[in-house]
Amino acid sequence: MFELVNDVASYPKFLKWCRSSKVLNESATEMTAELEVAWKILHKVFSTQNTLVEGESIQLELLDGPFESMHGDWNFKRLRDDACKITMEIEFEFKSSISNMVFSAIFSQICSSLMDSFIKRADEIYG
Repeated sequence: MFELVNDVASYPKFLKWCRSSKVLNESATEMTAELEVAWKILHKVFSTQNTLVEGESIQLELLDGPFESMHGDWNFKRLRDDACKITMEIEFEFKSSISNMVFSAIFSQICSSLMDSFIKRADEIYG
């Protein structure tokens, strides 16, 4: 599952709200990525610096975009060879109070749909 979440370039294939994604820079322990999100009236582009611990965690920190702040954590706990427990937390605040009022609920819906989307993707790829 770590590999699926870390495969940012594939996001537009299975995340209906992800119009485009780019890996700007990548090493074994870090990735800089850019996402273009378009859903309902929300259309935003943002970039993050992701700290990677192979098979264990991905931490996201905002680099640029419409947010005052954004931080996310994905954690992967191996249960068996074919199973793991995944937890995800994302905290964000838009730069303007108007954007917060208009877009927070939509972005929260997007964040809430993430886990289901990755589970469906895993079923497609791994069966």
